[in-house]
Amino acid sequence: MMRAAVLALAFVIIGSSLAPPAAAQIYRWTDENGTAHFAEGLSNVPERYRSRAVPVGPRSTPGAPEPTGPRAPSGETVLRFSPGRQIVVEARVNGSAPCRLMLDTGAAATLISPRVLAAAGVSFTRGTQTVRARGLTRQAEVEVPRVFVESLEVGEVRVDRLMVVAYDMDVPALDGLLGQDFLGLFNVTIDATAGIVRIGPK
Repeated sequence: MMRAAVLALAFVIIGSSLAPPAAAQIYRWTDENGTAHFAEGLSNVPERYRSRAVPVGPRSTPGAPEPTGPRAPSGETVLRFSPGRQIVVEARVNGSAPCRLMLDTGAAATLISPRVLAAAGVSFTRGTQTVRARGLTRQAEVEVPRVFVESLEVGEVRVDRLMVVAYDMDVPALDGLLGQDFLGLFNVTIDATAGIVRIGPK
């Protein structure tokens, strides 16, 4: 599938275990090169950037149990797109927060803007894993949090307790990417000539 190079990101998981949850606030700031960074707590933001750091999402709840992983996917749906163009789907996080995600069968992870996650009430906890993302059009690497969403729905299909990457791609009209961590749970067929995507149970 054709994908815009600016959206093609390679992800490497650098944290393999979950630490005990603790109260923490995630802050986001942008450096001189326009690269976004995230850190837990204002004290972990470099001093020269603290004045421009902004909180992302609500604080975590101490002692809250961590989800254990995605539940069995459910539903089936048919989506339409314009042939020859990127496939953009309307999705919902936690049943309430709408977002527009580019369907990307080559992306290992689903990316969702921290703004959308915050609107869905997602908590950013100290126990979340971290990934390092490198865009093909930039040399800098950034560490971004991975967080659990209670549910992610696309049309009539749904996955519960899915871990996604909280990342703002700064691409107009897009809130992220829909990757294989979601799509791989279903049978997905794409008719590029007719402009139809079918997502259903395996």
